[in-house]
Amino acid sequence: MKIFIVDMLGCRKPYLGYQIESAFKQLKHETKTFDYRAFKFQHLPLTNFLLNKLMVLQAKSWKPDLVVVNKGESILRGTISDIKKEGIKTVNWNPDEPFGLLQAFNKIQNLEEYDACFNYDTQYIEPMKEINPNSYHLPPGADPSYVHKEQIPLKQRRYPADICMVGTAYPNRISLLSKLERYTMKVAGPGWDKAPRNISENSLPYVDNIEMVRLFNESKIVLNPYGSSKNFICPNPRTFEIPASRSFELTDMPRETKKYFTPKKEFVVYRDEKEFVELVEYYTENKEEREKIAEAGYKRVLKEHTMKHRVKSLLGTLKRSD
Repeated sequence: MKIFIVDMLGCRKPYLGYQIESAFKQLKHETKTFDYRAFKFQHLPLTNFLLNKLMVLQAKSWKPDLVVVNKGESILRGTISDIKKEGIKTVNWNPDEPFGLLQAFNKIQNLEEYDACFNYDTQYIEPMKEINPNSYHLPPGADPSYVHKEQIPLKQRRYPADICMVGTAYPNRISLLSKLERYTMKVAGPGWDKAPRNISENSLPYVDNIEMVRLFNESKIVLNPYGSSKNFICPNPRTFEIPASRSFELTDMPRETKKYFTPKKEFVVYRDEKEFVELVEYYTENKEEREKIAEAGYKRVLKEHTMKHRVKSLLGTLKRSD
């Protein structure tokens, strides 16, 4: 099949669109990409209009079998309909809340135009079905073959850090890390430089996915506490990216994680701050058990949770909905 991937970064390495494109290529599909935020033109009405027209022209010219839009919040009404007039199937796969209720700029304007819509979070599927009956849950996946591939073999790791956290410095995350003063840590992401000194002095600027995996592999425990928002109930991408790098994951309970990994065997979950501190103390001191869990989580990702698995699921769902 010919797959036209419309992405917020033009499928630039090593970001999400690149991972999606790589999965299609692994499945022997031919791909072409389009950056719907090129030169930040989406911020101005005229240039965004021209970007949308260019997208339609490229799709009509290349004549793909399928257009896959990664998010697509600035794609205008009518753009997808114009592409469909050429007999081209279209799908939207969105990692965020699609209605603009949490952040207005995230609203997808044209859900009803797609042949099928997919979202990371199960709670949005029923409301989406009211707009487009062909709406489905499709969780994030990982790319253990390249982007999330381990950089330091598990048995060769020296662990210069006890704790690693990559993500935004939400208050609940700062609260957790403030209880770990006696541990060495590496943190990266927005806001950590403004956290208490024992945390901020270990903070790094923005890191991309490749640099992130290096931090994972250099740390005994990789933390994945959800953000301060309670609006998301399904696993975030880190849930899969951490074990994909053969690293040990410690996460919290609000999400439907047990559908994807077995607690205490493939990852470890905590229910409150007290248990969090106890588990950090236990697993920093128990290397053999920690690495056994990291290895099991890695094998589970390879078996069920790669981006290739997700793309196969997307194509299968689309075929069944015809």
